[in-house]
Amino acid sequence: MSLKRKQNVFHAQPIQRMLRAALTLLIAVAPFASAQTPLTSKPAADVIAANSHFDLPDSPGVIFTTSSSSTDPDSADPSPADPNGAQTPTGPRPKAAAHLKMVVRPGEVARPMTVRDKVVGGLANSVSLFSATGWLAAAGWAQLLNSSPNYGTDSGAFGQRLGAAAIRSTSQGIFTNSLFAPLFHEDSRYYVMGAGHPFLKRVVYAGTRAIITRTDSGHSTPNFALFAGNAAGSALTIPYYPAQNTTFGEVAETFGGSIGGSALGFVVDEFIVDALIDLHIKKKQQQP
Repeated sequence: MSLKRKQNVFHAQPIQRMLRAALTLLIAVAPFASAQTPLTSKPAADVIAANSHFDLPDSPGVIFTTSSSSTDPDSADPSPADPNGAQTPTGPRPKAAAHLKMVVRPGEVARPMTVRDKVVGGLANSVSLFSATGWLAAAGWAQLLNSSPNYGTDSGAFGQRLGAAAIRSTSQGIFTNSLFAPLFHEDSRYYVMGAGHPFLKRVVYAGTRAIITRTDSGHSTPNFALFAGNAAGSALTIPYYPAQNTTFGEVAETFGGSIGGSALGFVVDEFIVDALIDLHIKKKQQQP
């Protein structure tokens, strides 16, 4: 093969991989886009009455009020108690790190999210310290098992895996929370079930939030935003993953692993968020 022909083949490969990524991305998100249903507006009393049997989650619940259009996402509304018996606060939500802004704890009133809330919250959460911890864990696990993406096992390979994990996780988070959550009218926050419930029930509840979520109006729904976001992020690994990890089967495996990682992240949220908040509050109390 002539040198010129070799150069043409070399330059064609990235273009071909980008085209494959774009095609895979379109195929991946098409089923979820077709499942979108329009958001209907209902009076607050009707929404609360219709969801008095909430099974996601049992403790906090969303309190809808006529004043819920406030532009401050951290403010709380002194509304009546949650229909499931959770304690309702009378003051604003405590200030929290980017990731914790996307988590609703027992006893908190969760205002319906605006599109801006979802976009800004998704962007901030995707590059939060919590997310960075996930990148390290994913890269470390892949390095330990020498699994996809197959960069090898030396120190340089760990750096490549860490970069790939950061790109994949960030793109999936942005797609899920900032793009698809507004498109599908889904509430992308995690609602902690909290203490007072059996351990196994909390684990099952948290893990299944990867496949079940709630709409902006408080109804349970398949987690189309997370499915589509993880599918899109997995498809976009084609341009930067090693060639052996960009086949259809490998991309599908990446998608499945991403769903599992999302489920694990929700389990971590369920059990560690209270401890993180307690530590934060104690540090603030120690200040003069």
